[in-house]
Amino acid sequence: MAMNFAPQDADEFAALLAENAAPSRNRYKPGDKVRGQIVFLGEKTATLLLPDGQEGLLDLSGMRGKDGQLTVGVGDSVDGHVLRIRDRVIEVARHIGRGTVNMDTLHEAARSGLPIAGVITATNKGGYVVDLGNGAQGFCPHAMVDLRRVEDSNALVGQRFDFRVLEVRDQKDVLLSRRAVLQEEQERKVEDARASVVVGARLKGTVTNVREFGAFVDLGGVEGMIPASELAYGRVKVEEVVHPGEKVEVEVMRVEPSVDNRGRPSLRISLSMRALAADPFEGALPALLPGVVLEGKVRRVEMFGAFVELVPGVEGLVHVSAFGRRVNRPSDVVQAEQRVTVRVLAVDPTQRRISLAYVAPENLAKILDPSAKKPSEVGGLHIVGVAQQLEDRGAAEGLQNAPSNQRAEKARVPAMGEVLTVTVDKHESFGVFVTWGVPPQLGRGLVPVSELGLAAGADTRRNLPVGSTFEAVVLDARPDGKVRLSKAAAVHAREQNEASDWLKQQASTAATHAGVGSLGEALMASLSRKKGS
Repeated sequence: MAMNFAPQDADEFAALLAENAAPSRNRYKPGDKVRGQIVFLGEKTATLLLPDGQEGLLDLSGMRGKDGQLTVGVGDSVDGHVLRIRDRVIEVARHIGRGTVNMDTLHEAARSGLPIAGVITATNKGGYVVDLGNGAQGFCPHAMVDLRRVEDSNALVGQRFDFRVLEVRDQKDVLLSRRAVLQEEQERKVEDARASVVVGARLKGTVTNVREFGAFVDLGGVEGMIPASELAYGRVKVEEVVHPGEKVEVEVMRVEPSVDNRGRPSLRISLSMRALAADPFEGALPALLPGVVLEGKVRRVEMFGAFVELVPGVEGLVHVSAFGRRVNRPSDVVQAEQRVTVRVLAVDPTQRRISLAYVAPENLAKILDPSAKKPSEVGGLHIVGVAQQLEDRGAAEGLQNAPSNQRAEKARVPAMGEVLTVTVDKHESFGVFVTWGVPPQLGRGLVPVSELGLAAGADTRRNLPVGSTFEAVVLDARPDGKVRLSKAAAVHAREQNEASDWLKQQASTAATHAGVGSLGEALMASLSRKKGS
């Protein structure tokens, strides 16, 4: 019985056919680069499923390890080139094998870019002699054998590599480049890495180079860097934490597109080992009880106190009032890198503040309580014992004037334009945190990178190390205590001596400041006072 279709039924049927139609198939030709997934492994060949649904036959020669085992398996994706199409079979190869080389294959390799396998047999002043098999011989210049300079050219003799054919003069005079093959692999690895190397990802890699400022890690074709501050908690030397060839686990902190020194696409990857390490403060906290006596190392000494490292990454402050006697300067009692004995006065876990009291060696035996149970040494702490009940003078001062992760008590909010002498307290990628004044009026603010007056890309840690001092102008002072300053503005103002003299002479005339603005007025007045003092 005949069936009648309404026009709309015919349209729906056509749409259904189009939706389920097989994907369009590419017309491959020799030399085309392809990527496929291995769906079947044979002894000498593997069946590849290409992206358009067609199947390819992959030559497995050169894809076995030293033990003879295949380096690929079913499900793996591999890259190759179309070698030929015979009886509608797409033959794919990673390279042209040494046993199949002739003049035709050499010219085809030069035209299509298909890599050709060769063994370096000798080296000379200009480069490397390469045996391509079947009597064919090539030459690869030194500059074209690797992406980096090869220090020992003899180390490559006897090794088998893939080369790109650049020019064929005759069968015994073929110009080759291994660097072109490596560049192509590098670009592919960068593209693959974009999917896996993302912020927050945890990856394994191999340390390739160690420098003073950090360590470089190979993540499987792309390289990232662990800054020295991200290697571990506390102050460490890079060479004491990692070594070339060492396997490490890292977390990706930042990924930025970039290009290398040859203009090739690359990624600038910032990594961290510290992010995956246990927090030493949390580990030590159970033993950081008031009265516990510990040993530590003095890391730095300021006018208001001394910072003592109890374990790497955990510091406390011995306030100037907690040295057991009146001292003018903490440096009169302790010095940086000195090992000292201290007593825990108070701990603020929320703000990560630890207040300590200095214990003089001659007083240690007097203050220890022989009947008190010594806490377990957790988190690497070196516990001496427990002190008898003492008056905890200095606890409040210590907690108010703590280091880095232990904010100082709020100081007077400075006025815009005020010139302050500040001390570098901490470095960040976006600027430098500084302090000024003395306890209990210790101020803290930020000098952004753009206001440091340094050349672009300059090392702020080297130019402005922690503890160094300089003058800075207050750009912004908020009621909540956040202060933004500028070193560049202070330097510029100091260089303008004649202008400063003129400002001093005109300071009493209000009209002089008309139209300058509140920041300008404050700055001019401050500079006038400073020059006159």
